[in-house]
Amino acid sequence: MSLNWKEIELILSEADLDGCKIQNVIQSSFHSVTWQLYRPDRGRFDFYCEVGTQTSRIHLVSAGKKPSKTKKLQRFEQFARKNIEGSIIRKCTQMPFDRLVRWDVENHGRPMCIWLRLYSASGANIIVTEQDGRILDLLLRRPGRDEISGSHFKPEIRTEDNGLFTVREHNENMSFNAFIEAFYSAAQREETLEDLRNRAKKQKERELSHLESSIISARRTVQANSDWESQKLEADLLSAESFRIPKGSSSYVLTDWSTGRTVEVKLNPSLSAGDNVQAFYEKYHKAKGTWENAAAELERLEQQYRKTEALYDEALIETDNPEADLRKLKALLEKNENPSSPVIQHPGLHAVCRGWDILIGRNARENDELLRHYAKPNDMWFHTRDFPGGYVFVRYRKNKTIPLEVMLEAANLAVFYSKARESSSVDLYYTQVRYLRRARNGKTGLVLPTQEKNLTIKPDPVKAKLLLNIDEQ
Repeated sequence: MSLNWKEIELILSEADLDGCKIQNVIQSSFHSVTWQLYRPDRGRFDFYCEVGTQTSRIHLVSAGKKPSKTKKLQRFEQFARKNIEGSIIRKCTQMPFDRLVRWDVENHGRPMCIWLRLYSASGANIIVTEQDGRILDLLLRRPGRDEISGSHFKPEIRTEDNGLFTVREHNENMSFNAFIEAFYSAAQREETLEDLRNRAKKQKERELSHLESSIISARRTVQANSDWESQKLEADLLSAESFRIPKGSSSYVLTDWSTGRTVEVKLNPSLSAGDNVQAFYEKYHKAKGTWENAAAELERLEQQYRKTEALYDEALIETDNPEADLRKLKALLEKNENPSSPVIQHPGLHAVCRGWDILIGRNARENDELLRHYAKPNDMWFHTRDFPGGYVFVRYRKNKTIPLEVMLEAANLAVFYSKARESSSVDLYYTQVRYLRRARNGKTGLVLPTQEKNLTIKPDPVKAKLLLNIDEQ
């Protein structure tokens, strides 16, 4: 409920703005302005004006309450700095029986009028004019009403009171200005609290949905590699029977003597019996490693899901202290919207392994961009030897040594985005970015490493996809 003309009359009589100097004009939102005023007998004080909303109003602002500001300097605010600040309100007048207020101001000898029109919807505005009515600027430009700079403003003058309006009941122990400020602050707080709860609920759904997708992917990987123990048994049985396997066999029937169960396994006829055994052990080790990583990631994701759900549930509990509820929700939303370690937009991909940030370039352009603008001298660089491919950088952490597991994951990602992806064993080298030198007249992203060290891994695309949260289906 907005103010009626009788309430505006009472507010202005209490405010007593004649002779006040406009020191600053602060646009608090697209629909509101805080006028910072001064008069020798009163000192500094603020006068708030909001138009065109369901809570349109004017009133004095409590001492010590700082006005909010828009993130960017607005057009009207820029105009006010140049043309209004420093002006004296020579006379404050309310149009008869109307919600229209006129300030006759003077800025270093230049007379102007500031109109505060506290009507509903599109009728509301703050209009600055010359004394003849020519519009200099407005808070809200409304071409449909011919309310634009250069047009003429002619207020409608009312001649009679229809007797429908009264001043609402209020606490007589406080001024009407203070009552209106408290009344609308409580209404806005209620509205804001509801808005924050809705935002928190939506954000909770988004975060839990994302975690649920990751959990499903991790469970799928765990399930796909859960037979690693049977693969080890097959490798052990094949190793024990290797001397019996005829050369060039494409299959062989194994017997588990502890259970009497038989199983036929496929062999590579181009490999020797020993190499086939080795291939079975490699398959087992790969499945076991993938299963262990996926199981650990699944446990972490499930814990994070429970923690996130509990965090939002606790923040969304309504108490009898709205101010505390408001602070709690704001803190939660601000923390997630502005994390302490903000994610910097960069080319390529980003992954996190055991708390270590990893940047991945997938082609020459991304490699070059990451190297030139994002990689730091102490970051560790990984690249396949003898194969073209992506650059992988593990971010430096002060006083921390990169764990072997993280180095292996980074190397695996470098292979995943290289021509060596289908190889059974790949050599890589790694060194700090400070030891990379660009090749003169070389191709985009080409570097010559020094003080590099060697690393050999067996590629595991499943682990790479899991780390990058790529769905294998």
